[in-house]
Amino acid sequence: MDDLSAERIRAGTNRTRFRDIEVHPSIDSTQTLLVSQGGPDGRVVVADHQTAGRGRQGRSWLDVPGAMLMFSALLEGVPPDEASLVSLAAGVAVARAVGEDARLKWPNDVRIGGRKLCGIIGELAPSGSYVVVGIGVNVGHDAGELPDDLGATSIKIERGSAPRRDDLCAAILRELAAVVGSDFMDSYRGLCETIGAGVRVESPDGSFTGRATSVRDDGALVVGDHVVMAGDVIHLR
Repeated sequence: MDDLSAERIRAGTNRTRFRDIEVHPSIDSTQTLLVSQGGPDGRVVVADHQTAGRGRQGRSWLDVPGAMLMFSALLEGVPPDEASLVSLAAGVAVARAVGEDARLKWPNDVRIGGRKLCGIIGELAPSGSYVVVGIGVNVGHDAGELPDDLGATSIKIERGSAPRRDDLCAAILRELAAVVGSDFMDSYRGLCETIGAGVRVESPDGSFTGRATSVRDDGALVVGDHVVMAGDVIHLR
């Protein structure tokens, strides 16, 4: 917890909407708390450990206390028909904060060298009045600490050292404040390594393979004649 200071994050987000920062040693889920409780625009909940973290499509989220940056942020003023784009905006924000070798896998996994560094989940509150975006970044894991079957990596593995998690959190929030509400999809497409790749799509409507050709302005992935709004995409070698 030495590198998770609410005051340090707040100082790093001084000129953004993200001013209401809280840090918890352990919590069930930053995402569940913010979706259920709400709060002021820009409320951010950070945790060193989650006992019931959630990923996309209801998956559980594995974390290692002290090695991961996990937080959720509340954003008001997002039109409901644009809520699904917030998680894509968050992907751009994380990639920019992490550095030039970070890329995106549709819809919002942040990767380095084809290995997953960060997962993102976005949810519209039941009231429709705010969106909560949850971000989990592998920061300080050493080689061998991440299960091989996850195809994951960490900043420390890739760079040889890990940044302070509070400094990284502030950097991501600054980028998120700049990206949300902007015309960011060209930036997203420039970072998205799914475009041009051969992929297998596993969706509620079935599985198929093809070449991903573009990501539309509404966030949908175009694969051949298919338009994919939701589903798992596996890059084929």
